[in-house]
Amino acid sequence: MFGYIAVNQQEMKYKEYDEYHRYYCGLCKSLGECKGVRGQLSLSYDMTFLVMLLTGLYEPADEITGMRRCAAHPFSKHEYIQNKYSQYAADMNIILTYYKCLDDWQDERKALRKLYSCALMLGRDDFSKYEVKIQLIKDRLEKIGELESEGSNDLDKLSGYFGEALAGIFAYTNDEWEKSLARVGFHLGKFVYILDAYDDLEKDIKKKSFNPLISRLNGFSGNDPSKISSKEWERISTWVKEVLMLSAAECAKEFEKLPIIKNVEILRNILYSGIWNGYYRAMSKRDKKNGEQCEK
Repeated sequence: MFGYIAVNQQEMKYKEYDEYHRYYCGLCKSLGECKGVRGQLSLSYDMTFLVMLLTGLYEPADEITGMRRCAAHPFSKHEYIQNKYSQYAADMNIILTYYKCLDDWQDERKALRKLYSCALMLGRDDFSKYEVKIQLIKDRLEKIGELESEGSNDLDKLSGYFGEALAGIFAYTNDEWEKSLARVGFHLGKFVYILDAYDDLEKDIKKKSFNPLISRLNGFSGNDPSKISSKEWERISTWVKEVLMLSAAECAKEFEKLPIIKNVEILRNILYSGIWNGYYRAMSKRDKKNGEQCEK
């Protein structure tokens, strides 16, 4: 996964961050119970948000809390929270990671991704209950791969396909909240795809890899991002921010329709602030590089 759907820790209370971390550890434990260490390697902030979103909406009565040590924290125990949504998010995380790794192998022949995808599917799983969701994820990622191999620069369609994959994951069950949950997932998916393209822009230019934002750079060709002027970086960064704001606003609008009370401030922290961490981090990194180049 991408890891962009995370908290902004600087704007959280300590007790809120501790609560968030309990669900994060619970998801890690669920991944370990499902696939061992190879499952835990796929742990992401993205699915922690999903656990907390579904928990806040449905308020399950089967929550388990406890203390545990793990490979990341071997010397001290820490608290975790698990419920049925932890297991659901763990399953979705493994399925999405599996097909994303296959896609990376097919597109860029990344051998480690191929090996990891095979490792994820070792052992016996009961994923048959997710047949419809699996087909949706597989189909949408394949559509993205097809467009990328064609060199399509249709950012709305590319990000929309990833949005549809997340929409299927976020819509937990067929009930009165299904449409709003699907829309939250859809707009978050679009946001994540575009942000990932922006974050990888320099790397993709250097490697001559596909990136739909490359064609939007005015007067640039080649594989040396240092040739892009600071003014052009500022222009493309502003444009990307405006596009991301549209998806973020639609996502927030759908989220506010949900009758969530439990941990709602943590969820709002993520949707209104945390998801922007990746954008500002990438922009700051580029500003620093441009400043160093100007000094030279």
